[in-house]
Amino acid sequence: MKLNFFFDIDGTLLPFEKSIPESAAKAILDAKSKGHRLFLSTGRAPFEVTEELLKLPFDGGVFSAGADILFGDKQVFKAQADENQRRIFLDVAKKYNLLWLIQGSANTFVTEKALDYYYDLSRKANSAVKLRNLKIVESYPDDEPMTKFYIMSEEGKILEARKALEGPFSSVNNTTGLPEENAAELMLAGMTKASGIKRLMSYLGESLESTVGIGDGENDLDMIRVCRLGIAMGNSCRELKENADYITDDVNSDGLANAIRYAIINLSS
Repeated sequence: MKLNFFFDIDGTLLPFEKSIPESAAKAILDAKSKGHRLFLSTGRAPFEVTEELLKLPFDGGVFSAGADILFGDKQVFKAQADENQRRIFLDVAKKYNLLWLIQGSANTFVTEKALDYYYDLSRKANSAVKLRNLKIVESYPDDEPMTKFYIMSEEGKILEARKALEGPFSSVNNTTGLPEENAAELMLAGMTKASGIKRLMSYLGESLESTVGIGDGENDLDMIRVCRLGIAMGNSCRELKENADYITDDVNSDGLANAIRYAIINLSS
């Protein structure tokens, strides 16, 4: 069986503030040479993916936590906030004095204050993620779509804000080790990595029986559940490990390479 691999990025492909391990890059190239498909499955937008990863032979991906799906250069699916969702988000952001990073059409928009706070929190947690295609603004542009959100609160009100946003949006704890009362990931309702994988496999006309999901954070939980084989990195959060079919080694200890080998040996033979 030819497999369809879905890889989370931060903490799975990339250790925080480091390059992709050589063993992981070699394993990816080896899987590709055997005819398996390789997809990214990430909360990042396509324009946020690093040049280092773009050099590897990925076949496309599930981006923006399921709201943006690509197969090669073809746009398979794209979801953006409607006027009601947009209004609700901006109202709640104002009420709770939220700071935000928001994925638009070709940039991630952020205020200078939000960016400073993000980096300050990340430094304290030793989990800084390199951000690309940022555009500093004073307020969110009226003519820009909204696809996915990263919300923060200096006042520790994130959990309250998440409750106020339930319904039009869904949210998960941030996956970079920041305090849950200070930061979270926010998605459009119905958008998850799992929904994106289902849409992509339907587009390809293939079964979920061929899928392998590999991740480390809370936003990977639905992915490892929907894939035939769900693998948690050794550095994963507790809940992901409890729901995984297999737990590999840490991202810094050849974990991804071992996960790929395990999947190929157990599913493709």
